[in-house]
Amino acid sequence: MRILSLPEVEDLLYGACIFGTGGGGSLTEGLQLVRRLYAEGRAVSMISLDEVKDDWLVASPYYVGSVAPPSAEVMQRLAGLPMLPDEVSTLAARALQDYLGKNIMAVVATELGGNTACAIETAINLQVPLVDADPAGRAVPDLAHTTFHIHDVSISPFALANRFGDTMIVQHAVNHDRAEQIARSFAGISGNLAGVCDHPVSGERLKTSVIKGTLSKSEQVGRAMREAREQGIIPAEAIVIAGDGKHLFHGIIRLASWKDVGGFIEGEVVIEAKEKDELPLTIWFRNEYMIAIKGEELLSIIPELISVLDHQTGEPILNPSCEAGMVVDVVTFPAPSAWETEKGLSIFGPEYIGMERQLYKTMKQGS
Repeated sequence: MRILSLPEVEDLLYGACIFGTGGGGSLTEGLQLVRRLYAEGRAVSMISLDEVKDDWLVASPYYVGSVAPPSAEVMQRLAGLPMLPDEVSTLAARALQDYLGKNIMAVVATELGGNTACAIETAINLQVPLVDADPAGRAVPDLAHTTFHIHDVSISPFALANRFGDTMIVQHAVNHDRAEQIARSFAGISGNLAGVCDHPVSGERLKTSVIKGTLSKSEQVGRAMREAREQGIIPAEAIVIAGDGKHLFHGIIRLASWKDVGGFIEGEVVIEAKEKDELPLTIWFRNEYMIAIKGEELLSIIPELISVLDHQTGEPILNPSCEAGMVVDVVTFPAPSAWETEKGLSIFGPEYIGMERQLYKTMKQGS
């Protein structure tokens, strides 16, 4: 077990958001949350996956929602309702504990990104450790996109909570897709933000169902970014080395657009190379960056990780925050091995965005 200092947690969040591939929650809000917790004299303890006891109950707390503003009708219905002081993920975790009649002994982040701060906050509030692992190795758009799904671990029962005091227990969901619809519907009537705590699992089952060491690797990448900045070095190269990735493109954003499609943020970013004779890079996203194409050439596609970084600072840019004129570096990181299995690719591979699974295999063979 290791008690993390605030600088270590900040490094972890920066790295998690780099692996968050343009989604996974706000880095700014995540940093604000952990800084407030540490200013209160509170800290998170992190344990390795091997330290988790087989008979422990472990669960995944996180936020679900949309960066798009709620509709006027929803806002009118919410007007005047009391606001609770606790974070919604903690409310959901406590509701799940009450339903199961058993205490959660550790929490595991549901993905990498700003949402990782949610797991940190819940671990601190429940006074339990955070596990150095997650079931995605990146940020993902759907609840189905998890190694729990690959390993047939049920998402239910799971709990939902909002800032107004509503809580809900879903005893059984037919599948992960139905769970996604239920959670997003609840978030939609809650002002586009809800807390979820799902995948209650034994420590024994957890060890065979998640990706080991992802938080410490995020911390390593975030530290590399920070140290490069302190030394006056362009951070992208240090980030690529620390994360075992590669530099894909450097240029200026010329077009960035997005819209809310059923609770998902969909859009594209077009980046123009500084060398005028080089074709621009187009990245399409659905909450997270999904595919990068230059002309007719496929450069990257899910489940490989694509991240857009500010050229000077190395900070990851959430896809809705991309703006014309930004000078950026595009980097990629290998997909965790679980996503490269046939079952992994069937859940979160090119077919998810309407393309052929073979595209990923062909791209890998050519790289």
